[in-house]
Amino acid sequence: MTLPTRTALGATTGNRKWFCDVSPDGTTWTALMGITSFDPDWDNASLQDDSDFDGGGAKSQTKTAFAWSAQATVRRGVTSADATAYDPGQEMVRTTAIGKTGIENSMYIRAYEMEPGGPRVEAYSGRCAVTWKQQGGNMDALSTVQITFTGQGALAQITHPDA
Repeated sequence: MTLPTRTALGATTGNRKWFCDVSPDGTTWTALMGITSFDPDWDNASLQDDSDFDGGGAKSQTKTAFAWSAQATVRRGVTSADATAYDPGQEMVRTTAIGKTGIENSMYIRAYEMEPGGPRVEAYSGRCAVTWKQQGGNMDALSTVQITFTGQGALAQITHPDA
């Protein structure tokens, strides 16, 4: 038996490597700025029991479907260029989410890693429904919003936008 070559890992990448862009149609992208937390679930598997008598008592499962989603928390702030304007990416999400259903609540996202000096490997895009939830808080809290992107169909692995 031949063992595989083992090479020690180098530096660990940070979660803030994720950039997220939004689009109404999947062709023209706007950066989503002010992200303070990003939690993707690119492969939420649906598993079905496919155990049989031939397994010697061991259970078995098969992946039969998957869903995807991503949650982002954004700091709600004005742009540096205009103290009366919010981030255009945040505004696109907000106006697609609030009070909208069906096709009017659909948009596209792409998320990709942008670790400074690091890999440019992971990049995904897909159509999704979107929700917008103000976080609230005490009088001295910053204004933050939790955004949830819930996949509508398959998530595509795409060529990295910075390739």
